Amino acid sequence: MTTLLIILFPIFIPPPAPGLDVVFTNIKQAKGQIYVAVYDNAGTYMNPDKARAKKVLPVTGIGNLACAFPELPPGTYAISCFHDVNSNGKLDTNLLGIPTEPYGASNNARPKFRAANWAETKFEWKNDSGAISIRLEKW
Repeated sequence: MTTLLIILFPIFIPPPAPGLDVVFTNIKQAKGQIYVAVYDNAGTYMNPDKARAKKVLPVTGIGNLACAFPELPPGTYAISCFHDVNSNGKLDTNLLGIPTEPYGASNNARPKFRAANWAETKFEWKNDSGAISIRLEKW
């Protein structure tokens, strides 16, 4: 009987959810870090202190960089990110407040004269949705 339970036990345990995968594209400089924040509601969007998840990824090459958030269950999310090329811990801007370092958001939302908002960046993620791709660009 014990042997039968050991054999059947894995059948009753669901596999772990794979989590949310994000691929950052168009990385043009192999230095600095990419700061990523994942939000789960409009009220906390663009407030990094209240992000559902966040990471700082070292950039060691050009092209693409993948990131996983295995702790996130399926749901509605929005992502904002920037490539801190000079490693000063912030998104640099010019005198008009326009970013001078590459940045991006989910759905590749890129309004020109303001930051992307929750409605433009939110997406529904399911376990079988595949990776989210975000293109990093300068203004």
